[in-house]
Amino acid sequence: MTTTRSKIAVGFYFSLLRLLNKISGRGSHFSEGSFFETCLGSLVVLLIPYFFLVDLVMNHAGGWLAFVTSTALLVAIWIFWLVVLYSNWVMIQVAHGLGLFKGVAERRMQDILVGLIITFFARELSILNSWVRWIGILWFMMVAMNLAAAFWLALTEMRRGG
Repeated sequence: MTTTRSKIAVGFYFSLLRLLNKISGRGSHFSEGSFFETCLGSLVVLLIPYFFLVDLVMNHAGGWLAFVTSTALLVAIWIFWLVVLYSNWVMIQVAHGLGLFKGVAERRMQDILVGLIITFFARELSILNSWVRWIGILWFMMVAMNLAAAFWLALTEMRRGG
């Protein structure tokens, strides 16, 4: 007997990659939990806030000070994410303790909260008057393509009866 849990492609953060794998004939489970997907997601999570803060620093500092500050920002962003992920975990535990979102897995809730934070930083990037605005715009384009791919995959699963 096939369960609902086995039908869900667990391990994919990006429906677009799953759709591309399906189109290429490798199947939607080919890269599930892949190193590439993990690195890509981690890189995006670190770089969008980093570029936002570096742009702010470059407007107020120059020369060696800008270089040292932008290097120190890498450590600051890493610490920022440690604090954010821990805070998110606490909020999720409180929500589950109160009986809220019982049907939503902790990992999925964490993904949603991180996605909202990245989207906030991408929005701030997209309104800046420098080259980094294209990083924010690219984020919104990727989110739109990912949502379209998720919609397409859901439609094809419904058509197959799965």
